[in-house]
Amino acid sequence: MNRILHYFSKSLANRTRQKDWLENHQFLVGDLHNHCNISYGHGDLEDAIAFASEQLDFFSVTGHFAWPDMEDKTIPIEVQDYHRAGFTRLREQWDHYMQLLENAPRHCIPFPSYEYHSFEAGDYTIVHKHLGIKLPDPPEQQEKDERLMMLLASTQASKDDMFCMPHHIGYKQGYRGIGWDYYHPDASPIIEIVSMHGSAESLEASPKYLHTMGPRSGMNTMQGGLAQGYRFGVAGSSDHHNASPGSYGCGRTGLWSTDRNREAIWEALCNRQTLALTGDPMELMMFLDDHPMGCGYDFSGKRHVSVDAYVAGYTVIDRIEILKNNNVIDRVHPSDQGQSHHGSRGFLDFAFGWGEKHSTCQWEATITIENGVIHSASPRLRGEDIVDPLDDSEGTRIIPHFTKSGNIVSLHCSTRGNPTATTDTTQGFSLEVEGSKACVIHIQATGFWHGELNHLDESYPLSSLACTSQVAYLRGFVSPAISISYFHPMQQCIGEVHTEVDVEAGDFLYARVFTGNGDTAWSSPCWVQ
Repeated sequence: MNRILHYFSKSLANRTRQKDWLENHQFLVGDLHNHCNISYGHGDLEDAIAFASEQLDFFSVTGHFAWPDMEDKTIPIEVQDYHRAGFTRLREQWDHYMQLLENAPRHCIPFPSYEYHSFEAGDYTIVHKHLGIKLPDPPEQQEKDERLMMLLASTQASKDDMFCMPHHIGYKQGYRGIGWDYYHPDASPIIEIVSMHGSAESLEASPKYLHTMGPRSGMNTMQGGLAQGYRFGVAGSSDHHNASPGSYGCGRTGLWSTDRNREAIWEALCNRQTLALTGDPMELMMFLDDHPMGCGYDFSGKRHVSVDAYVAGYTVIDRIEILKNNNVIDRVHPSDQGQSHHGSRGFLDFAFGWGEKHSTCQWEATITIENGVIHSASPRLRGEDIVDPLDDSEGTRIIPHFTKSGNIVSLHCSTRGNPTATTDTTQGFSLEVEGSKACVIHIQATGFWHGELNHLDESYPLSSLACTSQVAYLRGFVSPAISISYFHPMQQCIGEVHTEVDVEAGDFLYARVFTGNGDTAWSSPCWVQ
């Protein structure tokens, strides 16, 4: 994808270097850190690969590998036992893991990974460029396990075809939050700042840290690391423990790649041309005097520079912000843009779910558009959330399946009534549509719920969605339902910021985006050096 080139062609006409850069890059989305039952977790690896292939361009499924200082603190013996069992299971299944990754669908590129826990240095996902790698050998008997520390001190990502990605960095050091003294940019070009654990962009960022491991602490955030002079790109991962890479709302990585292959994706990761995303694949690109995000900009003294950012979203964008040295220096609100006279192109959100708590519904749904066009689609598929690896899955697993063919989209999925009033377990997608005054959205759906097959056949003129949403229930009150959002005009779903600022050596800038539905995107920074 590269929707920015299309939407911002007028602005880019006078910015030829930015336009040339964008013409040579495409936007891809992946998840490099998530789990299944190859170590401790739930769901088969086959299911994880199938789930990833529904909505990602690249992925990894991560095995829990080692915890060198697990015995340095008082940890319940049952916690130690399930970790050791998971580490053993990964070693036993590693050859099977590699075989399945090698047979993954070609359109979704796999990268092998495994994870170290560490009280002292923080947790790290070790991501490898190539398939067919071997797990590190265990330390000698009675020898202190220094393998993680050696990797952090000696790895050069671009040369060694591997990197060490810190994750859930926001916890207190000594409690598996990042230990900045052990961080090395050559070994760790990107840092995971958002996942199911929450966001560690700043101490106030959303989502909050609500996991059993504790709250965010001190300087262990993206902003804290940047303020101390560390240089890194940003990433998002789901850290899902139920075979659901890229589960919507948990965290994903966006990147700008010169091609859709292993070499180009790896180069983009090492060059920090990355975004951290909570959900939708928002295309966000920032330039500092035509230098792309993730780079250092060399000059001496003080200089007046231009900052340009472009955003193409899938729903209404509340605000786009440019930050210099962690302070907002410019802000725009695309959501303030009203519907134009030519506002026939925009987005509709579709969601399936709700109903009685814990009741399961199996959906088959087809959406067609009459007198209009579906230009693009973005699936929002969720796995069943399991926060604690010892939790049990609640039901039979059905891998959601989403397809788009011309003006027809289809969704096969299973939903379960939301377990709490603040937990979203719906499945859905966003459609970019364009239609005339005669445009009509048709929905045909069946839902198997409480042992009975129920049918829905609804049609809505696009004009009826201009200012309001629509809801259809499968079988009356507290039964599963379908929600169709109001029509989001295109001018409210895209935005650009152009500003100028004085900078000097040591300064850094990055962009962030907030949408009306709670999604967020953060760019990797640019540095003045």
